[in-house]
Amino acid sequence: MDYILQAEKLYKYFEFNLELESMQKVLEIKKKFNNDFNLIGCYIKDFLTIENNGKISDDENVYHDFVLCFENQKNSFKTDEFINKLSVYSNYYLTLVFEDTKDRVLLNTIVSVNSCFNMEYYPFLMELMDKYINKKIDSISYALMLQFITDTTFKFFENSKENKVTLTELRNKLSSITSLQKERIAI
Repeated sequence: MDYILQAEKLYKYFEFNLELESMQKVLEIKKKFNNDFNLIGCYIKDFLTIENNGKISDDENVYHDFVLCFENQKNSFKTDEFINKLSVYSNYYLTLVFEDTKDRVLLNTIVSVNSCFNMEYYPFLMELMDKYINKKIDSISYALMLQFITDTTFKFFENSKENKVTLTELRNKLSSITSLQKERIAI
């Protein structure tokens, strides 16, 4: 099943399972994406990668995996938080796809990732943007991590035998950079 059919099916699923306020947020996402169900499907796959701690859904299982993930949230009464996160991260995703930011350091990384076709870094970049915007990491950690992603992107592009860095590895790298920054501040 392609992304378009899966995204359409997902919106039908939302119609039956969301309260009005949450459904409005989901419809806003659709509007931001100009009703491009293929792009929405790509976004949902990357969002799922974040929610599933780096496990990448198979293209034909995006709808199924999303429903399982959503039902998990629903069972723990976190539906509103989940839909809010889905909405916020959609903005980050569109920033990545359309290279639409005034942040020069971020733009440099996005352009590098996009020009080298390393969209596998999108989930982490969305997380990183969220952490920085919500002041969970400082600007130095943010810039160092963006530089690391840019360097890694070019390293892989120059030598395709090189393994791409996984979401878990990127999260660990950010954690070590953040820890070093905190130690520096403490000194």
